[in-house]
Amino acid sequence: MAYKDRKRIMELVASKDLFLLDGDGTLYLWDKAYNGSNLFIKKLKELKKNFIILSNNDSQSKENRLELLSKELGIEFEENQLLLPNDIIEDFMLKKHIKRFDGLISEDLKKELSKKGFIADIKRPEIIIIGFDVDLNYKKLIRVITHINNGVKFILTHSDPLCPYRNKQEIPDAGLMVNMVSEATKKTPSNKFGKPYKSTINYIIKKYGCNRGNMLIIGDRINTDIKMAVENDISSIWITGGKRTNPVNYYPTESVSSIGELYNIIKMM
Repeated sequence: MAYKDRKRIMELVASKDLFLLDGDGTLYLWDKAYNGSNLFIKKLKELKKNFIILSNNDSQSKENRLELLSKELGIEFEENQLLLPNDIIEDFMLKKHIKRFDGLISEDLKKELSKKGFIADIKRPEIIIIGFDVDLNYKKLIRVITHINNGVKFILTHSDPLCPYRNKQEIPDAGLMVNMVSEATKKTPSNKFGKPYKSTINYIIKKYGCNRGNMLIIGDRINTDIKMAVENDISSIWITGGKRTNPVNYYPTESVSSIGELYNIIKMM
């Protein structure tokens, strides 16, 4: 990378206060950290920069995800340094005074919601939640479709159709699960959360007290990370993963091949 490009990236990093870091595909792959991830986060701490790992992966509870990240990255994280759709769903249900839920969600997320005072109710739910259900079965799918056909509204934790997985594979995510439900019921979610939706940025602004001009989004997905940056007037760095194709429609402020390369650029700051 040319010196002028490195200098521009260093100036961008220096000018921002809150870093929104994508998880899967940027810092780690499923449960294994990428080279340079821990060094990059440690450098942010050294520079006294605030950061949030902003992931669409709601297959685990926040507690279990934090434990996994701490183990893989070798860093102790505070609870507010990880933001999942779980957090935003809980906030939405509280504001709407919704207590009883059912849905296509993992057992881990169901237990987390129950710990927060919400009630898993397969007979009389007030809302259906469609998420990254790693415990999916057909009986649950039919039950959820029946509730929706009977008039219960449903919400979507995030729209990603696929999640990066081990050995360069991708596995079905919430976006594909909601497609099944919508095709069967001829209905669409009443609300969508996670990246790239504005509700996520609005939640961050309110909770963390930071304005858009002081944020920097770093991620590998054009249609979520970079789209959210562009549509909310936030600067961004695209982690290309070695892709040679240029993004279409949503253009990042800067780009690097990996989080390791980004660390190498800023390590002397």
